[in-house]
Amino acid sequence: MSRTLRIALSIAVSAVFLAFAVRGVDWNEAAGALAKAHYIFVIPMFGITFWSLYIRAQRWRVLLRPVGTPAMRTLVAATNIGFMANMVLPLRMGEVIRPVLVSRKEREPLSGILATVVLERIFDMFTILFLFGVSAAAVSVSPEVRQWGYRLCVLAALIGATVGFVRWQETLALRVLQLVLRPFPPRLSEPVDHFFRGFVQALEILDSPWTFLQLLGWSLYLWLVINAIYLLGILAFELPVPLIIGSIVVTAVIAIAVSAPSAPGYIGAFQVGCTLSLAIFGVSKSDAFAYSIILHVTQFVGVVIAGLYSLAREGMTFRQMEEVSETDGAAA
Repeated sequence: MSRTLRIALSIAVSAVFLAFAVRGVDWNEAAGALAKAHYIFVIPMFGITFWSLYIRAQRWRVLLRPVGTPAMRTLVAATNIGFMANMVLPLRMGEVIRPVLVSRKEREPLSGILATVVLERIFDMFTILFLFGVSAAAVSVSPEVRQWGYRLCVLAALIGATVGFVRWQETLALRVLQLVLRPFPPRLSEPVDHFFRGFVQALEILDSPWTFLQLLGWSLYLWLVINAIYLLGILAFELPVPLIIGSIVVTAVIAIAVSAPSAPGYIGAFQVGCTLSLAIFGVSKSDAFAYSIILHVTQFVGVVIAGLYSLAREGMTFRQMEEVSETDGAAA
């Protein structure tokens, strides 16, 4: 699929999501919710956004141990720039820009670093599903929320089991992959095989129980910090939502929604995540959409500020960042 077609598809997906999110919104009610919001809670949201990026860099350093030992400054800069790129460039190019920047600066193999980004996403998904599932099971909530909690716990277990199978049945996993790739031409199969072998190398981190527990700890820490942003949003809009379970549900659903292909900045996907998650607690679409605007703008601006700061500190221009995505990113 060509780059242009993929960009067009991602924009189309965002448009569909956004249309779904705004359908049924009472714009007067949404404007009223925005007017009555307590914007004092927005200030700490920026600080939490900056801090969450730093935590990501700290966790990434643990994930990179089988590959190398990049400097913390390099990881912070790459994380800030990469997440900003996700906000302003199509096709989530930040997920490629991050490892490319680290590979260039630290002279480490790109394939292994790319694989750690995938492993990051696995730990992220496992953690948010686990938090949602445990919270829904432990707190007094509606049967609907509890059922979703159980389902997501099962999904988290399946993700964990798949990763465990690939790591501890490496030979069998590679054989299965070769069978799957056999019908495809080398120009398609070889990059996938190369990446998968790098991913298997990154999974060596799981051989150390202590390191595995560290990664779980960092992941829980990260997502509880991110969860605080959505909790502050609930306070800002005085939504009739239980603070702990409500903010965790919002965090989990938004994280799942923005994992879908979408336009830069997760436009549409973010709004759908907010409206769907808050609907579980009976929040109207109008209030949920107003909530999504403030939360989205706050995180967008916070991430872009962090990215621009790191670009300046590294002596890079925005155009140079784009060139990374167009050259090394395309090759990766």
